[in-house]
Amino acid sequence: MNYSEEYQQLKELYTTDADEIFIPDSPVRILNFEFQSRPEMLSGLPGYKEDRTISENLQFRYPVFVPDGKNRSRKAIVFLHGLNERNWYKHLAGAKRLSEKTGKAVIMFPLSFHINRGMQEWTNTRKMAQVLETRKQKFPGVRESSIVNLALSERLTQYPQRFFNSGMQSAMDLVALLTQIRKGVHPLFEVHSGIDIFAYSISCMLLQTLMISDESEVLRGCKIVFFAGGSIFSHLQGVSKFIMDSVAFDTIQEFYAGLFKKEAGFSRNKELQYCMMEHNFGKAFGSVLSPKIRKKERENGMAAFSSSLMVIALRDDKIIPLEGIKLAMGEKFCRSEQFSVVHFPYPYIHENPFPVLYRKIEEQVEQSFRLVYDQAIQFFTGNRPDKRKATAFSFSGSCDRHSAGWIGRKAV
Repeated sequence: MNYSEEYQQLKELYTTDADEIFIPDSPVRILNFEFQSRPEMLSGLPGYKEDRTISENLQFRYPVFVPDGKNRSRKAIVFLHGLNERNWYKHLAGAKRLSEKTGKAVIMFPLSFHINRGMQEWTNTRKMAQVLETRKQKFPGVRESSIVNLALSERLTQYPQRFFNSGMQSAMDLVALLTQIRKGVHPLFEVHSGIDIFAYSISCMLLQTLMISDESEVLRGCKIVFFAGGSIFSHLQGVSKFIMDSVAFDTIQEFYAGLFKKEAGFSRNKELQYCMMEHNFGKAFGSVLSPKIRKKERENGMAAFSSSLMVIALRDDKIIPLEGIKLAMGEKFCRSEQFSVVHFPYPYIHENPFPVLYRKIEEQVEQSFRLVYDQAIQFFTGNRPDKRKATAFSFSGSCDRHSAGWIGRKAV
């Protein structure tokens, strides 16, 4: 069964309602677990008063791919997704492969207000259609405004601070989850279980912030893989019908660019000022906003994880560009064996690197999917990648300039 077939199979099988889901012809099954978020630290921040009433964001379920027959495990991989994702569909096959090939339980953990942590009305096409029309009238010339990105665009335009709020809540939730696992409090894991992390897109920024902050201790011993993420915030290009519209993106870019400038009026909110200037997570977040902000702290924090981090970047990524990833990771890391740049011989976008609707490219998508995930599997299992196989990677057929699927391990 190839990636496209697995995508369809798992999309039909997965539901948050079932406690246990068996996958035909697979040694893994899916279990759903409950999580209670306690974002008390956000009290007083702009936007929190309105958001604290969204019950879906506070209590939710998350899936875990578990090697069949295991009731308790000693090894876990936490899987984190991208910005404005409303379901797990495009990641299920990847999580399944990680679990099958490593023998580890793979925890798919949603960021705050994402996946099943958002209000149901945000994905109600009929209800949001009128809101979309109103937004277009309010902001003539807005680009890439769509029903898919409408909820996030509206929320960030109203309170750009929500980008930080959501990130901080997600970080604290992740810390709580890792602590549960290590202490043996989680029903699936034994005490002192080993934990690795696979992060895609914006969740890489979340991990970077934790690495740089004092919360980094919870990540000690973790092997971490970044895929299509890890850029400095100022280099992100988030305008997409799948992520946010141009008004929302301009709003958060302007807000965070001016965050450390006196004329920004930032100090008028004492709680936000404390979080960004005094709190360890806030200071670490500031260091990934721009290449010049707290550069030394960023470099030192990331350097501490250089041997336990692998970064896989997409060459033609327009949303999280290669240049921004290089700035964040540093020249030395980008010359190492643990930094690679991949490129696929079909039209792909950041939001959908492995498209499933085009039969003519199914084989190429399958090879690309395996190229990325097998690198991660080799890293997590301690097996060194076969460089000869990687550098020789190519696709059959006429692909013009895209015929080389592998660009190489050095930065390009």
